[in-house]
Amino acid sequence: MVEKKYIIGADIGGTWIRVAISPLELKKETIKIEKAKTLKETKFSISSQISRIINSLLEENSIGKNNLLGIALASAGPLDLNKGTSFNSPNLGFKEVPLKAPIKKEFSDVPFYLINDCSAAVLGIHYFEASKDEKDNLVYITISTGIGGGVICNGYLILGKDGNAAEIGHSKVAPRSKEKCGCGANGCWEAFSSGTAVRARALNALENNEAEGELLLALVNGKQSAITAKEVFEAARKGDILSQMIVNDCAFYNKVGIGLINNYFDCKAIYFGGGMMNDQDMIISPVREQFKTNPLQFTINNPPELKLTKYRHDIGILGALALVKYKVEHHSVVSTYSF
Repeated sequence: MVEKKYIIGADIGGTWIRVAISPLELKKETIKIEKAKTLKETKFSISSQISRIINSLLEENSIGKNNLLGIALASAGPLDLNKGTSFNSPNLGFKEVPLKAPIKKEFSDVPFYLINDCSAAVLGIHYFEASKDEKDNLVYITISTGIGGGVICNGYLILGKDGNAAEIGHSKVAPRSKEKCGCGANGCWEAFSSGTAVRARALNALENNEAEGELLLALVNGKQSAITAKEVFEAARKGDILSQMIVNDCAFYNKVGIGLINNYFDCKAIYFGGGMMNDQDMIISPVREQFKTNPLQFTINNPPELKLTKYRHDIGILGALALVKYKVEHHSVVSTYSF
């Protein structure tokens, strides 16, 4: 009897780590996922934690290491895929976090793949969700704490020399702006339309009395530190002038950013995920309307379909699993992955 083979995927977030195991057939109903708070005690905490969770999943399911075909780890960038590290990440606690080497030490005979979380996510969309006519020219965009992207163009995953080819949140949508991004530069798309930016811009506007914000303040009982993007969008719906100003800017720069992505990659479909999609009616709907009525103002190419992923928070880890399956099966979409 042939022993069943398995694949492992992991998704590192600033708050949560998810680790999954699946038979190579990769059916949604047979995937087992374990979730834990991200540890940041030392620069090796994350890799050690992932190794422990993998071993726990193997033990719980009576699977030996010799039955593993590969491990893929998806992480927020920037990454150095050649070194197998995350560097300069604002969310992982250390300037450089070793990821590949410590896990390979524990699982030395198992192929290991490190990938940007949004590049993983676009593979998840490709495998689980995209229609046949979307698969070859496909983009995934997350709008959450930050903004990130993954791109498949002409049937190939786009990676770049270090694996950071689709750092779309740092597209300069207003390079002369005074709005500073977390990366240190001014005028990035992320500095206007991420959840972090919406909150920061609202607080700055309140401090400078740029507009009335009574409804926004009422939602947090006057405690400005409690304001998040969620309250800004809620207040905008209720007619708060300051919040509407921030939300309108967010929507405008999404049009600019998404238009640039379509200009660069001429994509068939863009799928969206991330925490900000809880307010997708005020984020994606204006872009849909723009592309329907007057797309040329923001993109020269035919507009893509704009969709939400139905897998939301799991799309990164599903994509990590898809990467291993595609590498095992020599799928052409990951033939560019050579790290």
